[in-house]
Amino acid sequence: MSDPIRECGSCSACCTVIGVHEIEKGTYEACKHLCEAGCGIYDDRPRSCRAFECQWLRGMLEVDGTIDTDMRPDSCGVIFDYQPQTAFGDVFYAWEVEPGASASGHARDIIKGLEERFLVVIMTCGPDGKEGLGDRRFVGPPHLVMQASDVMWSRPAVRTHAGPLGLHPDRAEVAWGNE
Repeated sequence: MSDPIRECGSCSACCTVIGVHEIEKGTYEACKHLCEAGCGIYDDRPRSCRAFECQWLRGMLEVDGTIDTDMRPDSCGVIFDYQPQTAFGDVFYAWEVEPGASASGHARDIIKGLEERFLVVIMTCGPDGKEGLGDRRFVGPPHLVMQASDVMWSRPAVRTHAGPLGLHPDRAEVAWGNE
């Protein structure tokens, strides 16, 4: 883990969105150790919590060439995570903190820029903001989206647009629901 460029401050989005297997915390479930001051077990927090750094914390999110403080997850409503060297190349995850946040503002602009070259997995919370994982969508170059859909999900995908059938021949989007 590298030294972060900035500090979390009052942001605790990852504590309510990202799953932590060491303490059996599910995805989109508030951590039982989260308190008004932040993490109640910060000095003894699990390894996965110690290792996690969102892209804002690492200083990697830029809008128009500048690192924007409005991109902090609790401000923009999306946690951006990066997984290098996967079977699909470098992959970015956009975890919605607030329902629909990935489709608006700076978060939308970041995703649009990333999807030109990378597979982006957009993760949403359960129906009506309830706990648990909701929909997952892949956006990005069509070959990566189709490869990811073939490998990662056993359920049928609903193609929302791609190639000659869609609006954007250079990118594809596939969505899955929990229905």
